[in-house]
Amino acid sequence: MPSISDRMRKRFILMASDPELRAVVATTTPEGWEMTEATDLDDLGDWQEVLLHRFMLLNLDDPEIADPIELIDTLRREYQLNIAVFCLGGSQERRDAARSVRADRFFDRDVGLQRLPEFFAQFGW
Repeated sequence: MPSISDRMRKRFILMASDPELRAVVATTTPEGWEMTEATDLDDLGDWQEVLLHRFMLLNLDDPEIADPIELIDTLRREYQLNIAVFCLGGSQERRDAARSVRADRFFDRDVGLQRLPEFFAQFGW
């Protein structure tokens, strides 16, 4: 059972295997925030563990993520979580599929990385 202090920690999920992407996100992450990295929801633990994070960055183009659309669908339908999912990259077709399973926002990779400070500020409550 997570404690109140566990719930108040500033954490986010990076769903990506790209070391370059990880390095950029890590250098952009403000002090006091924790990054959890994975390429599969099972890597994160039970839904209760996912719920302890404030948002997710999901690389739609990552070859190590078996099916990003299914990942979002599982997060929404099976886990029934409304954690914000910000998608990076992806073709228009893949973005449309992610939108249909309720991903939140879509950005070209560079634009999404530039917007990271806004995400940290928005979810820094």
